[in-house]
Amino acid sequence: MKTFFDAKIEILEINKYQERPGFSGKYHLVKFLLQSNEFIPFEVNIWVHSNYPEAEIIKVARTFLNRRLQDFVELTSEEIYKPDEVDALWQSVKPENFCSKKESN
Repeated sequence: MKTFFDAKIEILEINKYQERPGFSGKYHLVKFLLQSNEFIPFEVNIWVHSNYPEAEIIKVARTFLNRRLQDFVELTSEEIYKPDEVDALWQSVKPENFCSKKESN
């Protein structure tokens, strides 16, 4: 997967047909781990609606992850927020099980 920084992205696990808090219907939860020398490794959980074909779960999850990473790169590159402010914002607006989690927490 192409990233906008030097990072390794791996899939930790895929949990199919899960209940997503605050939503109706079933979702697949794809957990990614992002690692780099530039930041503390962290997980990003991506929810994919079960209406997507099972064969496309990973492709859809990677697409959602890519967009999320682009958004944060744009926020930091435009100097709207500093990197630590972006992380604090992300942590404050996403439900606990839907956001990135730093392993140090």
